Amino acid sequence: MHRKIVILLLITTLLFQPAPNHSQVTPLSCSHTFAQEEQIHRQWRMNIILVNYESDVLNTELIVQNLPGERIHTVDELVINYTIEYTFFYTNEEYSNQLLSVIDNNSINGSDTGTTINETKLEYQKEHPDEPQRIFYPRAGKSIDAYAVENWLLEHPFVDEPELGYNFYLLNFSALDAEGHSVEHWFDYHDVDPDTGEHIDWFRLEWDNELNPPVAFQYAGFGGRSDLYVLDPSANQWYLRWARIWWGTEPYDSAPEYCTKDLEDKVSEVNLATQAGIDDLSEYLSRYMHDVIGYIHFPLQHSPAKYAYKGTLEALVFSLDTDNGVPVDSIEWVTDAKTQKSHLEEFLPFLEWKTNVSYLDINDYSEWNETFWDHAGIVDGETIVDGYAMFYDIYQNLRYKYVDVYSEQINVFGAVFIKKNMVMHAYGREYTGLGGGGQTAIWKSWERYYRPDGVTPREGVSGVQLHETMHAVGFGHTWSQDHYAGDFSYSPMGYFGMHNGTSVFDQNWVQSTYLDQMEWEHWNRFVNISGSIPENPRPETIEAKEKALAHFEEARELYDLMNWSASFTALENADAWTTRLMYSIFDTEAPEFVNWGVDTLDEPEGGREVWAIVQDDLSGVEEVVAHVLVDNETEYQYDCVKDNSRWTAEIPPLTFEDELTIYLEATDLGMNSVQTQKIRIDGDGFGILEFLLTYPYIVAGAFVVLVFVVFLYRRRMQ
Repeated sequence: MHRKIVILLLITTLLFQPAPNHSQVTPLSCSHTFAQEEQIHRQWRMNIILVNYESDVLNTELIVQNLPGERIHTVDELVINYTIEYTFFYTNEEYSNQLLSVIDNNSINGSDTGTTINETKLEYQKEHPDEPQRIFYPRAGKSIDAYAVENWLLEHPFVDEPELGYNFYLLNFSALDAEGHSVEHWFDYHDVDPDTGEHIDWFRLEWDNELNPPVAFQYAGFGGRSDLYVLDPSANQWYLRWARIWWGTEPYDSAPEYCTKDLEDKVSEVNLATQAGIDDLSEYLSRYMHDVIGYIHFPLQHSPAKYAYKGTLEALVFSLDTDNGVPVDSIEWVTDAKTQKSHLEEFLPFLEWKTNVSYLDINDYSEWNETFWDHAGIVDGETIVDGYAMFYDIYQNLRYKYVDVYSEQINVFGAVFIKKNMVMHAYGREYTGLGGGGQTAIWKSWERYYRPDGVTPREGVSGVQLHETMHAVGFGHTWSQDHYAGDFSYSPMGYFGMHNGTSVFDQNWVQSTYLDQMEWEHWNRFVNISGSIPENPRPETIEAKEKALAHFEEARELYDLMNWSASFTALENADAWTTRLMYSIFDTEAPEFVNWGVDTLDEPEGGREVWAIVQDDLSGVEEVVAHVLVDNETEYQYDCVKDNSRWTAEIPPLTFEDELTIYLEATDLGMNSVQTQKIRIDGDGFGILEFLLTYPYIVAGAFVVLVFVVFLYRRRMQ
């Protein structure tokens, strides 16, 4: 007993030993020791594939200088360092023509296929926010199916995608446009509402009204359904013009040229026969590319993933107009727990997600009703909400009642308010939602959920909820002031368009940074435990160490292939072998079978159930396996499942001629194994041991009869 207590204390010391101060780590010569990791470094690569560009008119060195070359993030004691290497490729004429054919075969031409923006009226509305304006008008041009182009590039890459990195296509299809911009081209990335499936043809709430006709979302770049990205500076767009004015300050000197000048405009004003002209064009392109790559592929604005095991989203959807024609059951379509869970599991699949959405009448919850009206008032029949103040009131006084605010896991609480003729103000502007610090809040007027008839569902709230939830867990926008091109993507973190779920780039970022932390933690635990390996270790200890190292290597190889789920599994396996390594150093005693047996199942299909009670006082039983040998030739193995103190496994009916042999094997976390005796069942039926184990009462009865007979015999002999 004393020995077991000492061993348990040693193991406890290893389990809770903190990571060492990295500045004090020194190399060790023992063959069983390894270096601690001070940081996680990953070498990323990006292939920049130029379509319809001449190499002699671009300064690629200047372009690279303006692109992100490194990303460094710190999480507690861990430094995550991503370095990025760029390689340029120029496509040949054949490839460019094939892509042009795909574009021509998957596009729509017309006089009103697109949208243009009236910047003068936008400026006026910016200065007079209470006077809505019509700023959108139809325009002529070629609307290209971005899905078709993206799919073709995936199937026909000009160069293979790097193992850890991306293909970035920079297009030039100026030839599709007319002089003077009377006819232009752009890409349709098929914006859709996740809840209704409706094609999105409306813009932000300030212009979501009868003044503005259906809006065409014109993309000059797209990506996020897959790992590749496409940017066409020659494509027409209105969103960057809008963003430059709406978020900027006159005279907009800091806004990038790409907001108002497409590639043809830029080329027309520079002399490409001079180095200055080449550099000017290269600067223009690199700024455009940077605001995609620096905000989507290698973002600074996102926090690394929180290294947790469980995630929770608890959301309340309130109707504030149940006495005004909006009953609770009429709002239950706007989002649901299943949709939210699918988005979060796609985003960060390594967590066990639990989502719950409740639909409530706010009149039944006085504290919520009071909280709302403490920060809202009615002006000229419109409900005006102070979103910032209400958000923090909820954060301080209500959130803790619904989620564990002290948990180390991810717990997001959200509230959705639905009321007719309502608008939320924050930071001097109108918004729909706010998110951060593990909380979301959404104020969306009832009218915005429906088409103009007030009956046909148009847009739910799942997309907004996902956007705010990602804020709540540390994600920023795909844009910042004077950096807007990143909103041309599948990500929900932009202000342009909406799609069903997260982008591959979002997933890559959050999952890669999660795995960085997971590897760092597991590796340093392995290093700590390896330091306790004796000079002459047991074979089991050597095996555990080698298996752990093999899984770490496998995890890194899979990481470089961007196979995040497989890398996660490999790291789990590495840590499991590290645990076995730890126990194998100290635990040399095998488990003990206290009792076991084989029962015949009564079901029509027959079969048998094996059961066992196994005891191990030190490392604990890791597994119990039932071995079944048929006619001494074919062996089957069945893993036993633990239920309280009992291990069981069902063995299906097996056909055999001579005999069936059954035995159990138990292994503890110290890799010590023990086997039971073998039960042999002959071809005529039960084996004698199985019979005795299955029908012990018959044996007991026979024994009693035998004793009685002997007693009578002895008395007669007397």
